[in-house]
Amino acid sequence: MPAGSIEASAGSGGDVSTKMMTARSSERSQITGWLKDPLFDLCFIFGIALLGSVMSGVTVIWPALFLTMLTAHTWLFGYDHLVATYTNLLGTPQDRLRNWRLIVLLPPLVFGCLYGIGRRYGLTGMYTMYFFGQFFHTVRQSWGIAQQYRHRAGGIPSDPMWLSEVTLWSVPLWGFLHRCTQQPEEFLYQQLWLPTVPVEVTVCGCLLSVGLWLYFGYTRLVAYRRGQLAIGHTLYMLSHLGIYLGGYILIEDISSGWLLVNVWHNVQYLMFVWLFNRRRFAGGIDPSSRSLSWLSQPGFRRAALYYLTCLFIATPAYYLVLRLGERIDGFYAQTVIPSAVLLSLSFTVHHYIVDGFIWKRRKHPAVL
Repeated sequence: MPAGSIEASAGSGGDVSTKMMTARSSERSQITGWLKDPLFDLCFIFGIALLGSVMSGVTVIWPALFLTMLTAHTWLFGYDHLVATYTNLLGTPQDRLRNWRLIVLLPPLVFGCLYGIGRRYGLTGMYTMYFFGQFFHTVRQSWGIAQQYRHRAGGIPSDPMWLSEVTLWSVPLWGFLHRCTQQPEEFLYQQLWLPTVPVEVTVCGCLLSVGLWLYFGYTRLVAYRRGQLAIGHTLYMLSHLGIYLGGYILIEDISSGWLLVNVWHNVQYLMFVWLFNRRRFAGGIDPSSRSLSWLSQPGFRRAALYYLTCLFIATPAYYLVLRLGERIDGFYAQTVIPSAVLLSLSFTVHHYIVDGFIWKRRKHPAVL
């Protein structure tokens, strides 16, 4: 073979090798599967978990501070995350047209149903309904976010979706069984009813969950050795494990455990919806939704203003729920607490139902 041909072959081989290395490098860079970037995602995964742990930990160490932490959580994150829901429900004229039934017809229906539950079963029935509802809602949101991480990683062939879902649900279900076996007398200062579950059933749930998570760890270790580890999805799943393990099993007091999960859930939702709106208005200011699209533009200041705007809207709503509750007469032969609970739960349950619609619509641009 002529020298020129040898050089050409060598050069061609070098190009092929370079391309292969570039492709492999590209695959490895994409396998991280961040929702946005390392800073955002590490704050999203670990920063929120740390915040929830600190707020909940304070109530474990100093139980007298629980009401203070509860008030701060409700004001700073609880009602704000409900406001974030309405940026998707009402954000643009198209949203309002598409969601008018959820806006107009659903709230009185929810209010009426909760009123009926309250009349029939009292505060215990309402709090029991809330405990079951928030459990399902928080786990479902976590599964949805895990799916977003899976999507950003380009799929995870070594981890079937059904197995991932069973693994994710296993520790919350084990925790729920643990609470049923524990039979706490109060939840958020009110009586709570939970079905009685024998300790043997809870132990079976524990063993199943431990087995699933050990297998999850094994598959991720194998993926790491092969250079195929989906970092974002793996870290998120581990944070989910830690939150539900702490919130439902390790923390003895049910209310303090609830606080851990709900701070994590609410702040997570605020950041996720901000990122959703950030991508929705990536093209710039939308004339049909100037305020929301302006708040959703790049930059830390806009993100801070987005949160402060949610807080600004949520604060009077929080105040009005408390004050309006004081003015409703003859409800349960009491006034302040039951009425405020009814109004607050109406907003919360409406949010649960609305979330189930707006994120599942196939034509809704929910995939980040």
